[in-house]
Amino acid sequence: MEKCILVPHDFTEVGDFAIEHAYMISKATKTPIHLLHIVKNENDIVTAEEKLSKIAEKFNKDKDAKIIVTARKGNLFKEIYKYGLEVDAYLAVMGTHGIKNIKKAMKVVKKLVKIPFILVQSPVIYGEYSKVLVPLDYEKSSRIKAQWIVYLNTFFKSNAFILTHTEKDSYKSKSLSSNLKFMQDLLNKELIDYEWKNLDSSKNFADEIYSFAEEIQANIILIMTHNYREYIKAIKKIEHLELYKKIPIMCVNKRTDIFKSGGFN
Repeated sequence: MEKCILVPHDFTEVGDFAIEHAYMISKATKTPIHLLHIVKNENDIVTAEEKLSKIAEKFNKDKDAKIIVTARKGNLFKEIYKYGLEVDAYLAVMGTHGIKNIKKAMKVVKKLVKIPFILVQSPVIYGEYSKVLVPLDYEKSSRIKAQWIVYLNTFFKSNAFILTHTEKDSYKSKSLSSNLKFMQDLLNKELIDYEWKNLDSSKNFADEIYSFAEEIQANIILIMTHNYREYIKAIKKIEHLELYKKIPIMCVNKRTDIFKSGGFN
């Protein structure tokens, strides 16, 4: 089966934004887009697929995207993941309604343990994903982000901007240094340009993420799924909350394996 990009759509404006981002990726990767809507009643499937078809047709008016539409009955969180596995999706793009719906968004994303999610709230603003901001911590699982930088670079010639903060605990400090070296070694091996910035531990890391994002004009932020809620809830500055709405966030689960999910194929 041909690998694809999955876009769960809830018939809202942010769902349309997700299609825009998926199209940008699809155009670069030459993979189709699967547009999915989950209904509560079997009788609503035909109507939902007709609505999806109209959305796809309208979007494709002056484009050449390959979009497959499907409506399914079932539990929203389980059915999206089940469908994603069925169609061999290696990536999902979903519109989110911001901080007020973080919990719901995370329930969807965490179910897709093998499929990374890109969450968007705005249309494509900054162009292709050429500047990837990567907050890096001491957990070993965060190394998977290095592989996704390589993947994004394959299609968008992405540069990486690594952000860390000083750990006072000796174990965490040593683990962070090891993760940083792992990432730097891989990026050097793949000839990917990167910058690294380290912050004092007294800084509000969440706010610093967006200060740095504004400084470098990042067009995507790559984080582990379990950090998403923590980082977003910790944002204090109004201007950073506004920036959060504009920059897509790529969430990667701990169990995501880029090789198994087809990222390098």
